[in-house]
Amino acid sequence: MPTTDGPKASLHVAGRDVEVALGARLHLALLRAGIMLETPCGSRGKCRKCRVRVTGGDWPVTQAERDQLSEAELEEGHRLSCQQVVRGDGSVAVVPELLVSSAKTGISRLAAGDAPADPWYERRLRAPGGRALGLALDVGTTTVVASLLDLDSGEELAGLSTPNPQGGFGGDLMSRLSYALGGQAARDELQGLVIDAVNDLVTRLCRRAGCRPEHILTAAVVGNTAMHHLFLGLPVEDLAVAPYVPARTEAMELRPSQIGTGLGLHPLATVYALPNVAGFVGADAVAVMLASGLDEPSSEVRMIADIGTNGEISVAGPSPRAGGRHRVVCCSAPAGPAFEGGEISQGMRAGPGAVESVRVLRDAAGRPVDLEVGVMGQRAARGICGSGLLDAIAAAVESGLLDPGGRVASGRGLEALAPGLAARVTDDGRALRLGDEVLLTQKDVRALQLAKGAIRSGMEVAMREFGVGPGDLRVLWLAGAFGNYLHPEAALGTGLVPPLALARVQPVGNAAAQGCKLALLSARARQRAEALGRLAEHVDLATHPEFEAIFFAALNFPPPPGATE
Repeated sequence: MPTTDGPKASLHVAGRDVEVALGARLHLALLRAGIMLETPCGSRGKCRKCRVRVTGGDWPVTQAERDQLSEAELEEGHRLSCQQVVRGDGSVAVVPELLVSSAKTGISRLAAGDAPADPWYERRLRAPGGRALGLALDVGTTTVVASLLDLDSGEELAGLSTPNPQGGFGGDLMSRLSYALGGQAARDELQGLVIDAVNDLVTRLCRRAGCRPEHILTAAVVGNTAMHHLFLGLPVEDLAVAPYVPARTEAMELRPSQIGTGLGLHPLATVYALPNVAGFVGADAVAVMLASGLDEPSSEVRMIADIGTNGEISVAGPSPRAGGRHRVVCCSAPAGPAFEGGEISQGMRAGPGAVESVRVLRDAAGRPVDLEVGVMGQRAARGICGSGLLDAIAAAVESGLLDPGGRVASGRGLEALAPGLAARVTDDGRALRLGDEVLLTQKDVRALQLAKGAIRSGMEVAMREFGVGPGDLRVLWLAGAFGNYLHPEAALGTGLVPPLALARVQPVGNAAAQGCKLALLSARARQRAEALGRLAEHVDLATHPEFEAIFFAALNFPPPPGATE
């Protein structure tokens, strides 16, 4: 499809030909064709997340690609789409990168290998035209994410997301579960909303990929335990009250017609729901563990945290408390909606006008003098998104505008030291100015403290149960929409994560969706997911004897650099 005036090139991508502008960055050309690739490194060629396989055309290897891709990958036509410019006609395959390995830099990360070619769909079941497509579905509390994949090649044909329409019944899990206790009609209503949203996504995905819903022969579904149960129509009476027992933890296989009013797939398709672990550690957490390879024995201890409304934390590796035996320990932390802009006075989703970054400006002597505020869309600030919120509070702590307890500093006390900083404090001393129209209030700071305290507490409890401390972690992966886009420096500066070397804190994108794709494409991955459901040891924060003390300590912010503790 045309994008701008001027010379055009034709790319064959996702089974169809699209017209793009010559000279366009490849990842942007794909975005305009309806295919979005994650670029958590800011399109700097440092994360491999936008890797594609190209044939035909002129695709010279860049230095960033030599740093990130092996010689074998380069010879096979793999490139980083954020580093490539469209120079002529060619073909582009978007293949999910789902396995864990080490890049040439030696840093372990997600997304470093092609999906294995061992699909489990029924071979005798063929759709019109012989196409065999699959749907990967991540039913999140806030967002429903769907991807359409070719089951034989592993190529991702299209991906879309939409807000979870159940949000009208509450942004948190317990509000929705409470509503579901109102009876079968209430449960049917909640299920119907998500089914309609999924069917709309299927229609739009098929339109983009040039196919029909009956080409979809199988689907894999993940979500936290509450979303899993509400989507599949399972009882939630025991899940909604302590001790929060799921009606089902084992993996499930269903036909589309067995799920609510029905999914718009091939009528004989298999819908596979990954297993749950516990009341608030669901199939999405299992998918995260699968994508990050936590079931694979390793000599290193790794942690992954999927940060959202409900955060899931998992630690894996040789456990000192088990004589060096490989363990996977997990827990859930109810962070609430603050990280996604909820319960924040001027919180908003990431978009034009959202404060997305804040950093401290210093004078020649290194003293903080003001804050530099970055706004999405190069327009006046009108709100603040989750990554901007964490950045703003990290910068406020670093500059002394917030004390370790989270209290806004006195403007009078800052006046002599830094007039620019003093001007950031409102006249009543109860908020910080981030722009002409955007304030960060004391109440906002408290909401962030509660959210980050919950996540940090989960990390600390998981490490204690595992028998390690921060210094024993080889890597801490941050997953989920918020985890992917936050700045690791801000996560460390606010105490959201334990004190680690910056290089060991790595955003990895939507690991739950990646694990779901892996389970969709691979029979062995399904077996691994089911084994993970049994292997993972759940720690209940609510009943842990040390949780309360850990939580209250985690509410505080680290002292600013150079301060005496």
